[in-house]
Amino acid sequence: MKDYQYDYDWDANYCYPKSNVLINKLNIKDTASLFVAEREITAFKIAKAKDEPIKGNFDLEHLQKINRFIFEDIYTWAGKLRTVDIAKGNQFCLSNHLETYAAGVFNELLKENYLINHSFDIVLQRLAYYLSEINVLHPFREGNGRTQRLFIEYLGSVAGVEVDFSGVSDCEMIVASANSFAKDYNEMNSLFKKICKKTTDRAKETAVEYFFGRNSKQFKSVQTR
Repeated sequence: MKDYQYDYDWDANYCYPKSNVLINKLNIKDTASLFVAEREITAFKIAKAKDEPIKGNFDLEHLQKINRFIFEDIYTWAGKLRTVDIAKGNQFCLSNHLETYAAGVFNELLKENYLINHSFDIVLQRLAYYLSEINVLHPFREGNGRTQRLFIEYLGSVAGVEVDFSGVSDCEMIVASANSFAKDYNEMNSLFKKICKKTTDRAKETAVEYFFGRNSKQFKSVQTR
C-alpha cells in the first residue's frame, strides 16, 4: 500500500520553525503530544456537534463552519481555507483552485436538492460521491476527514439516511478514498451500503426543518412528497 502520510509545502504560517509540528494555541511542539491533545479536544467537540448540529447551507461555507467549530480551540486558522498544497498518496485540489472546485461540487449538490426525495439506493451512491469529491477538495490544513464525515452525516439526515462511520477502519477509508480519486467508486459505494440505514419519515422531516426552515421549499417538498 502507498504511504498515506501528508506531504505538503512547508509554510511558516502553519508550522513552528524547523519543525513539521503545526502551530497551535496550546503551544505544544511535540507531534505525539499534539496528536493526543487534539484527539481529546476534537472528540468532545464532534460529540457536541452531533447533539447540536451546526447549521449551514451544505456548501463550502458550511464546511468551514464545521471545521472551525471542531478545531477552534487548537488552531487559529480553523475554518480557513489552506494556503499550501498537500497530498496523501494523491494530490488534493491545489490551494489556488479550492473555491472554484468547491463551487462545482456544491452547485451540483444544490441541483440535486441536497438529495432530498431521492430513493434510498440513489442517496447512498450520491453520499459516497460527495464524500469522495469533498475529500479531493481537502480545503483545510488539518482535520479534513473529521469535518467531511460530519458534513456527510448532516447531509444524510436531510435525505432520510443515518450514516455511521464508527465501524469504518482507517484502511477501508484509505482504500475507498484512493480509488475514488480515479473515479472508481465501487469501494466507497460498498462502504456506504454497510454504514447507512433509513431513518423514519419524521426524523427526515425534522432534519430538513432544522437545516432549511419550515418555510423553505425543501421542507415543503418533504411535506408534499
